[in-house]
Amino acid sequence: MRAVHLQTEYLTEPLGLGITNPRFYWNCDGGVTQTAYQIVAKRNEQILWDSGKVLSPRMSHISYEGIPLHSRDRVEWSVTLWDENDQPGETAKSWFELGLLDSSDWTAQWITGNYNPRKNIRYPVDCFQKKFRVEKSIDRARLYITACGLYEVHLNGQRVGDFVLAPGCTDYRKRIQYQTYDITQLLGTSNVLEISLADGWYRGSIGCFGPTNVYGRKTKLLCQLELIYSDGRRETVSSNKDWDWSNDGPIRFADLKDGEIYEAGRSPSYAGKAAVCKETVVPTASNNVMVKRRERFPAKLIVTPKGENVLDFGQNLAGFLSFSIQGQKGQRVRLLFGEKLDEQGEFTQKNIHKHHKPVKEFGKLTELLLMFGMENKIRGELQPTPKQEIQFICSGEKDRYQMSFSVFGFRYVKVETEVPFCAEDFEAIAVYSALEETGDFICSNPLVNQLVRNTRWSMKSNFLDIPTDCPTRERLGWLGEGQTFFLTANHLMAAAPFYRKWLADIMDAQKKSGKASAVVPYVGFEMLYGSNGSSVGWADAMVLIPYRYWKLYGDVEILKECYEMMRRYAEFMIAHTGQKNKKAAERNPFNKYTYEKGFHLGEWLEPEDVQDKIVGGKMPLQTEVCTAYLHYTMTCMMKIAHVLGKTEDEKRYRSYADGAKKAYDWLYLQNETIDTDRQAKLVRPLAFGLLDGNKKENVQKRLVQAVERRQYRIGTGFLSTPFVLPVLTEMGRPDLAYKMLENEETPGWLYEVKQGATTMWEDWEGSEFASLNHYAQGAVCQWLFEGVAGIRVDGENHFTITPHPGGTLTYAKGSYRSLYGNVESSWQRTAEGVKLTVTIPANTTADVKLPTGRMQSVCAGTHTYFF
Repeated sequence: MRAVHLQTEYLTEPLGLGITNPRFYWNCDGGVTQTAYQIVAKRNEQILWDSGKVLSPRMSHISYEGIPLHSRDRVEWSVTLWDENDQPGETAKSWFELGLLDSSDWTAQWITGNYNPRKNIRYPVDCFQKKFRVEKSIDRARLYITACGLYEVHLNGQRVGDFVLAPGCTDYRKRIQYQTYDITQLLGTSNVLEISLADGWYRGSIGCFGPTNVYGRKTKLLCQLELIYSDGRRETVSSNKDWDWSNDGPIRFADLKDGEIYEAGRSPSYAGKAAVCKETVVPTASNNVMVKRRERFPAKLIVTPKGENVLDFGQNLAGFLSFSIQGQKGQRVRLLFGEKLDEQGEFTQKNIHKHHKPVKEFGKLTELLLMFGMENKIRGELQPTPKQEIQFICSGEKDRYQMSFSVFGFRYVKVETEVPFCAEDFEAIAVYSALEETGDFICSNPLVNQLVRNTRWSMKSNFLDIPTDCPTRERLGWLGEGQTFFLTANHLMAAAPFYRKWLADIMDAQKKSGKASAVVPYVGFEMLYGSNGSSVGWADAMVLIPYRYWKLYGDVEILKECYEMMRRYAEFMIAHTGQKNKKAAERNPFNKYTYEKGFHLGEWLEPEDVQDKIVGGKMPLQTEVCTAYLHYTMTCMMKIAHVLGKTEDEKRYRSYADGAKKAYDWLYLQNETIDTDRQAKLVRPLAFGLLDGNKKENVQKRLVQAVERRQYRIGTGFLSTPFVLPVLTEMGRPDLAYKMLENEETPGWLYEVKQGATTMWEDWEGSEFASLNHYAQGAVCQWLFEGVAGIRVDGENHFTITPHPGGTLTYAKGSYRSLYGNVESSWQRTAEGVKLTVTIPANTTADVKLPTGRMQSVCAGTHTYFF
């Protein structure tokens, strides 16, 4: 038996790790059961830790217990496994390297462009240069770098690293991520280090309304290049006032959302010197995967009815555009990016221009006008946001261009130019956090297969260092979407380090009251996103994401790290219980456990024909949703407190979970059922365990009736869509779940597919002002893994396999490379019945439960059943 897929803190051979007692992970290959392991960790052949032979089947969350580690330590670690016959296998090896752990490790100075930014002016990209020589033999060289803005590095003309849009997205007031690069092979005797610095999230246009300078007016750079010579001597090349600087390079304007202006043929003069500036936040490692350029798509030229030239890349995505072109010097190419063609077949950006903002910078009064849709009362010139526009100026030679500091959501690009061009010279490049794909599902219905692809592409389009809602209009880290999609995301891709990073962002964002903003990280507009931060389903992400993380990965440490955040939010909920109306509160014997205070978004974006309407600018009370979430969140808190041994907290949260259940019963079940066709109001209490006995049976029957009355069309919004098909399955009606899944009418998942969608829509109707690339409704894919294929992680090294064949499907196959290895479940209808094939990875077990009621416990291997 041999260890494979070795990882350190969910990462493969991480460089610049910021965790001093990292944990080790692997899967097993060969054999049936791992009976023992031995880990040996070395630094320069010095043994730092030898675990000895440990009698255990564990292969995850095994903490380093050796000599304390320090900044820059490179640790080679190996693991040897013993199988069920107590025979050792081949030793497997991996490594990790720590970054700069202490503030004293940073000797570099923060630098900026040598100018004083003025109001209402957007500046070109700053260009920094440092020349240096290396006279001796190098053992290794590392570049530690970050920015308040976005940076791109070249050393001796070659790009350093794969990270694009570095250093990523955080609240710069609280935390700044740095990256570590191995530049050993790029060095020569004479060296030129060149760094470009753009506005990015720091001072560029961000969020729904496109405010600028949210974090500051001066972009900043911190760079520390360390040379370790073969004789052991260390030399550092650090950013300081001696670095050359200019902002006269080819990128005349760069904004994440609005675009770039690129003048080919220009090169920076570096005629000035950098200015030293201050920054109080000490950079920290992200301990996350990099944002990289990924899949590439060729273009197809469309000439619209109006005669406009439009490139179609065949896939809606978030990313860059790359092209080659040759025009006369000074000739211009204007490129506009959008998700769709309108009903007449013309290019449009209408659905991404929900708002227009002032051309000039704006203050709090304008914020209010924008928030309340009163753009007509804003003085001065307005511009659409985001622009998603590239302006390219030809050099007269053969020019090659690729976006660097902007990222757009698009499938179509309108080309406005007199320069001759070929579609073959254009390429779209997907850009997203480089998460490894771990899960797949395929079945006999090609529309369902496309649904899975669409969901994965919406995830890719919106997982760019944080999980955003859409890659165009808003690009915000809404907590609600992030928590409802968590399980689907972590089955489709290995998102553990990604969500761990975002949890750090959420902890940064938590306020003294215990709540956070509804969007994380901060993007300004505190009046809007701060007030939304109390909304159940969104704020609960502070509890529900760590809880689900623990359940899926068995990671108790994430609960420990997040517990104070979770506890403070739980106490915020408790402090705000009780109905707003005094008379209603007096009549309610369970008022202490009823929740409705604060601002709540409710079951956001149900189909238009069933959703609550906003009357007079006021949201309706959401007492039902809120009280249900009080019970659900407190139930999760109770379980978390139990695992962490916090007995008093466990008792407290149990009392509120039980009390909220009684309050819900008193408020909504005095007639022994819930009489409504609103699917969300029936699904939610069933999913959250709020019902027992006859009342549960009655609501189940009423849900069946509601589904049938709606002709099996979906009727839920963001919060309940992940639960509707699992609830129907668990109550013994997978037939209804299949009818809802495979329904091709609107609203429905497959309706979108039949309309030609290549990503998930924000709303069910694909309305004029909604995003066409929004992963929330794709959370249904979790049911494909857990319901159709029947794959569930059920504890350490253990699965349950409970498939539910049904619908029009003649076969289905799900695979998931879990923390414990790759598990597969496939079924096929044959003349003899249904054939089920299950493959369980080495060193794991599973309980296989057939629809007939038969159950069998199995170990590693492939197992076949007929029923």
